[in-house]
Amino acid sequence: MAKKKQARRLIASMLCLISLLQGCAVSKYAPEQKIPPKQLQNDVAVLQKTLQQNHPGLYWYATKASIDSAFKALEESAKDSLTELSFHNNIARMLATIECGHTAVRFSKQYVKYLIESRYPMFPLYLYNWENHLYVLKNMHSKDTNLIRGLEVSAINHISAQQIIDSLYQYISADANNHWFKAQVISNNFPAWYKMIFGLDTMYQIQYIDTLGIQRETSIKNYSPKEDTVHQQAKIIRSSKAYPLPSKKISALEQKRSLRIDSLHRFAYMHVSSFSGGRLRGFFRRSFRELHKMKIPNLIIDVRGNGGGNVNKSVLLTKYLIQQPFKVADTAASVHRTMWDKSHIVPWWLYWFPMQFGSFKGSDGWFHSRRIENHVYQPKTKHHYNGKVLLLQDGYTFSAAAMFTGALKGQSNIQIIGTPSGGAYYGNNAMFLPHIKLPNSLMRVTLPMYRVVLNNNRPKNGKGVLPDIAVIPLQHQHLTFPPNALQLAVQQILQNK
Repeated sequence: MAKKKQARRLIASMLCLISLLQGCAVSKYAPEQKIPPKQLQNDVAVLQKTLQQNHPGLYWYATKASIDSAFKALEESAKDSLTELSFHNNIARMLATIECGHTAVRFSKQYVKYLIESRYPMFPLYLYNWENHLYVLKNMHSKDTNLIRGLEVSAINHISAQQIIDSLYQYISADANNHWFKAQVISNNFPAWYKMIFGLDTMYQIQYIDTLGIQRETSIKNYSPKEDTVHQQAKIIRSSKAYPLPSKKISALEQKRSLRIDSLHRFAYMHVSSFSGGRLRGFFRRSFRELHKMKIPNLIIDVRGNGGGNVNKSVLLTKYLIQQPFKVADTAASVHRTMWDKSHIVPWWLYWFPMQFGSFKGSDGWFHSRRIENHVYQPKTKHHYNGKVLLLQDGYTFSAAAMFTGALKGQSNIQIIGTPSGGAYYGNNAMFLPHIKLPNSLMRVTLPMYRVVLNNNRPKNGKGVLPDIAVIPLQHQHLTFPPNALQLAVQQILQNK
């Protein structure tokens, strides 16, 4: 017995020692530390070569001259030492010229951890971007009676709103430079974007238009929560989505997807925030079974803020609603069957097998996905929904979510309400999305492997899915609030009863 106790103590001591040694071995990340030029240049070379070898839409919406010029500027910037933030922003600016919403750069994992730990202080205003104007969505200084929700901010530190928006747009990748997508990205988290590009100041001079329409100026300081709330996560400000608003804390699954039925007014509201996770297959099956059982004649499906996810889940939801057979895409083609220098592609092995054995070389020299181009999906027969459907979308309805609304656009029982989607109606670069891991900075760049033409008959102009009913902001006494597509949808249903 005594020997067993001794052995346990010895094991416990060894584990403590290993833990302490590991703690000592891990050096604290220093965000201000600069990366030497030679390492930066190596990262730029890897990025450029990989994109040129494998990106299927490098010159789809942008010209070769503009891409070459952007690469040249990135190479020039790498001649001096840079912090990770500066290098990240330079890469983001270069990638934005490709005009592909799926091709974007992410910070290294160490820098992401640093960002989470150093979230505060932050720029104190969440601002909503609508057609090159900025409006207060939330003031983190809740006792401030000057900068209230809805006021237009015309300048920050004497830089006009238009200049700020134009500057931020240069760092955001979007399909065919879709400004609806870029505007929504900024609106989702203006403080983070402002801090990343313009940095932090102790105080800010804010020019704004008050409720009488008079131009005024005030100062506001950074926001940091009180010590007892430092671990609380501030909400990301997004458009109002829930109906009715839940009275209790909702689960993580309900945040991903939910269904609420108004039996009195005979309509249902389905919210799908992503096509990834959320146990969607079972959720869709139960939801449409319940709608069929209760004979609900009107359905609102909200995919605002849905950035995409699993295409198969998007297809599944489409099958419950569409009235004719359909394909995911007319064309899904990659430049090569494999990836240039797999050592920089993460995780290359996950995509190697389907690209090798699931594609064929076409007469155009590209490698086409058999399954995507040839498989025809049939509408669901069991619990297929045939009532009136209102789809809600916004500028952040992207990728698989835009494919969903695009596939249903024009169907007689379906109307789309909102703004143009962020995802292109004609096509995009998507499907397989590994990362290029840059060897020195350890930043990651998303690399789409397939050029996808959703429908050859659609105009190739890069625009998003256009709504049937466009929404505009709500205005009252020089105050401007985000458009409420949900409210408009409910009104449509109640008026047509």
